[in-house]
Amino acid sequence: MKSRASAALAAATLSAMLFVPSAGRAMPAAMMNEPPAPWTDAGAKPFVRRDAANHVTAIGLVIPAAAVKALPAHRSEAVYPLQGAGLVRSANLQWHPVGHEPMHVYDVPHFDLHFYTISENVRRTIVPGAAAGTVKPAKAILSPGAILAPGFVPGMGMHAVPGTQPEFNGGTFTISPILGYWNSELAFFEVMFTKGWLVKNLDKEAAYPQPASIHQHGQYPTRYSVHYDKAADAYTVSLTHFRSR
Repeated sequence: MKSRASAALAAATLSAMLFVPSAGRAMPAAMMNEPPAPWTDAGAKPFVRRDAANHVTAIGLVIPAAAVKALPAHRSEAVYPLQGAGLVRSANLQWHPVGHEPMHVYDVPHFDLHFYTISENVRRTIVPGAAAGTVKPAKAILSPGAILAPGFVPGMGMHAVPGTQPEFNGGTFTISPILGYWNSELAFFEVMFTKGWLVKNLDKEAAYPQPASIHQHGQYPTRYSVHYDKAADAYTVSLTHFRSR
């Protein structure tokens, strides 16, 4: 009963908050979803690991601590194409210096790391007023207990957040795994994390939300991790423990 009540409260909370400024709520200019500036000096390195049978075992991005210490003043993104990563085509690291909506939840300095299953050409069509933005994914392909945020974020898509996340159950946002959709289909795997948590140099590994059913067959991550490597002075954010579906 407690989990049902928590999920219901989380759904009501997120539904009452607007994830997209264009939905009608005024936001400070710095928090608006205008196109991010290119982040050309992020210095991150993408990677894809495979086992002896050529199955994907890990996909991720290594982010130098030096980049985290010298962040851009404005919302910025760095795009990294990936080869041989199964469903994933690119990694996209975004820096949000003042966060984004919902207010009082994600309006803190943080990073969005999207692993896109759609091409960059398709991602560029995710603009305000896009017809596909009215096409929601079927509930059957969402992960159990997921909350589909209202509307969509330009340049990203629709976000399905686990209802069990602390930020929707009386806690605060530090790290959130999110599944994304566009035109009713899977568009990205995301790991979102705050700068405040990252610079504590802590490690985190947890289960990644799983779609209840799928339309796109391939290898899906079942775990994610954030690890600080003291010797390299860098952070590794990974999707791991893939399984074929």
